[in-house]
Amino acid sequence: MYSMKKYLLLFLCLTLGVAYAQDTLRVRVMTYNLRFGELASLEELAHHIKSFKPDFVALQEVDSKTDRKRTPHQKGKDFISELAYYTGMFGLYGKTIDYSTGYYGIGMLSKYPYISVQKTMLPHPVKEHERRAMLEGLFEMGNDTIVFTSTHLDVNSQETRAEQIKFITGHFKNYKYPVILGGDFNARHYSEAIRGMDSWFAASNDDFGMPAWKPVIKIDYLFAYPQKGWRVISTQTVRSLLSDHLPIITELEYVKEASKKKY
Repeated sequence: MYSMKKYLLLFLCLTLGVAYAQDTLRVRVMTYNLRFGELASLEELAHHIKSFKPDFVALQEVDSKTDRKRTPHQKGKDFISELAYYTGMFGLYGKTIDYSTGYYGIGMLSKYPYISVQKTMLPHPVKEHERRAMLEGLFEMGNDTIVFTSTHLDVNSQETRAEQIKFITGHFKNYKYPVILGGDFNARHYSEAIRGMDSWFAASNDDFGMPAWKPVIKIDYLFAYPQKGWRVISTQTVRSLLSDHLPIITELEYVKEASKKKY
């Protein structure tokens, strides 16, 4: 009788353990502004990214087939395709503007295949300013589904950034899958734009990340949505001189049961 109880208890523990694992999603994400490859080769950037073993990477200031005078060593290169090749990840690209015979924009790398991808242009109230966008992908992560997004907000206007944040939050408000957003927000942590992210989960620390050689400001961030259910396992602003921005790498855990609404 005692043996039967012992085996039953063991069975229940294993069953509950499996159920917990199925309801918990762990993901390792990164955001990195590349400064259009001015300070490093694509092979160096890819090696640096790969060394942290991310599941997803949000990338900003990404060139494609440009002839940029400041980066003759990158002439004609398709950044996302080469970074995907050197990291062994899937690459997605979103053009924000035409630039110097090619394109300039944002991108992402993923360890997992995507179900769908969408580029959405952000509010652009001041027509003289550069257009900005967000690039989102719906990904199959094992038996789970997750949305990962990269963005780069307006550099000139606090009001425009706040409007873009409001738009992004409204865009994802009713999504049924968990969302992770990474990017260069061009906004200090105390700014109106970042205060507008108060319905999101802050997934990065407060370390300064720019300029890389002597960081004095923070404008790069990782956020997750919905706000409930997330936990930071570890986060790091990485010291590196391959760009003028320091990359951020965060490992997150999402407990799906904790995020469910109670009626």
